[in-house]
Amino acid sequence: MSIPHINNNSTTKIMQSNSSEPNLLLIRSKTRMLIFYKMYWKTILFLATPLLLLPLYFIGANNAYPCLYVFLVTAVYWSTDVAHPVIISLAALALSSIFSFFDIEIITSIYVTRSLLDCLGVMMINVAIEYCNVHKRIALRIILMFGCSHYRLSFILFFSTLVLSMWVSNVITCGVMIPLVRSILMELEKLGIIEVYENIDKDRRSTQIYKPTLFTSFYFLGIAYSSSIGGMATLFGSRTNQIFKTIFETTFPTAPKIEFPHFMLLNLPAALLLEILVYLWLNFYFLGMFRSYRDASLQMSMTDEETQYMNTLLSTRYQQLGKVTFHEAVVSAVIVLAAALQVTSNTLFTAYSYHESVMSHIKLSAPSMVCVVLLFIIPINLDFTKFFKKRTGNLELQTAPSKTCLNWSLVKDSVPWSVLFVIGSSNTVFEALEQSKMTQELEKFFLIFTSWSAPAAALIVIVLCKTLTEFACNSSVAHALLPHIARVCVISKVNPQYLMLSATLASSLPFHLMTGTPANAMVLAYVHIPPKVMMLAGFGPSVLAVLTVWFTVTMWSKAIWPDILLFPKWAEVNSLE
Repeated sequence: MSIPHINNNSTTKIMQSNSSEPNLLLIRSKTRMLIFYKMYWKTILFLATPLLLLPLYFIGANNAYPCLYVFLVTAVYWSTDVAHPVIISLAALALSSIFSFFDIEIITSIYVTRSLLDCLGVMMINVAIEYCNVHKRIALRIILMFGCSHYRLSFILFFSTLVLSMWVSNVITCGVMIPLVRSILMELEKLGIIEVYENIDKDRRSTQIYKPTLFTSFYFLGIAYSSSIGGMATLFGSRTNQIFKTIFETTFPTAPKIEFPHFMLLNLPAALLLEILVYLWLNFYFLGMFRSYRDASLQMSMTDEETQYMNTLLSTRYQQLGKVTFHEAVVSAVIVLAAALQVTSNTLFTAYSYHESVMSHIKLSAPSMVCVVLLFIIPINLDFTKFFKKRTGNLELQTAPSKTCLNWSLVKDSVPWSVLFVIGSSNTVFEALEQSKMTQELEKFFLIFTSWSAPAAALIVIVLCKTLTEFACNSSVAHALLPHIARVCVISKVNPQYLMLSATLASSLPFHLMTGTPANAMVLAYVHIPPKVMMLAGFGPSVLAVLTVWFTVTMWSKAIWPDILLFPKWAEVNSLE
């Protein structure tokens, strides 16, 4: 019997193949898991976060730490953008309702807050602005006056927003500026200078996913940031300033009143300085200022011939718009009326006492809704007046009622309704912290630093309030924390103006998330800026804001109130429990 010949080379190959097969399977398994994680990391994080933070729920015997648990869960969701904003908002509302942190009446009152109603009213006014095209007329005029340089245009727009937000709320300011900025960008796109969105099939824009370019993110984030920065300059510009005045004067009845001139002299230089620094940062971050190798910076230079040609095109386009129509005049008048009503209501709010306004930051009415009703009623032209004229020949009468300056079909299709859920959720979560007495735990945290110097304690307050206001409406943060900070000041023998002012200014400057202020939410929803873009771009403004507020409170305040570092006698007479 012959023995078959075995090829050693073949045997070696078979053995190598068999020995390497488990390794190949292992590599494939790791690859599959890596692909799975890349595809489903948001779902994994969404489900794992409540489980990982669950031990917090069982700390303490009251609802304070369970409420903190819900707050941290939603904070992780907002920071990582694990789901659509509406889903995160509903998750926060669902968790708060399940754990019964407060009565359902408070939730319903939160969803009719002034900030939410103002935001809804402004978004409807935005629809009316775009419907009448008055923003195109203003956009062309601005480009004709200041040219196509992004440095000049952004400077004018950002500082105009700053000045306007000093007198009206940042919601109305940002809402009015949004259509104007978009129209300017669209005109620049028609001139071939920039692209508003990346990777778009212009013939099928509505069916494709589009991403805003660096220029778009630069302008709109600048508008959102400027509307918040301007609000810190005056008592009328931000509700946090009004709440500070109300709580301070009620808690310390014998203290000097917070006067408008003193407050403006203190904060206006800080607002201007911070605006300049943020302007430089955004130009550096998005447009490559001081970095000539960036593609964005290379697109901003034009020859004299190109500039003259652009001006000719813009002049022709502006002339084609013709005279100002009745429609445009009505919408413009309504915008002015909304601003005037806003200033008037802010003045009335500062006259309230704290006990009369315990929930006034929630229940106070929104004047912008009055203007919205007018837009639904006023027609876009005066054709109906022909019915009252004496017939002098063949007078053509209209066969249908005149259209109004705003109608529901436009509103329901154009308003980003997700913004309302975001605002309601941010208010709900932080109101739950106050109702569950978690803010008292924060007061204990502040007391740890009573032995520190006043400037160091101010820095701690600024950083904490700046962080909290990223995840909740700034007025809710100020309303919840200021009474506790006042008590800390009395215990630690620090001038209450010192730390309360630090908390107030820091609470007015959210730069990272849409939950911090309705202005951020409107900007992100209006042009679909990815939340990650605002999260990363906000690091520079946040650092600058902390340093600017800290310098204002610790250094510049001495020029306005020379005795601010001394513990005054009037602080001993207070209404604190």
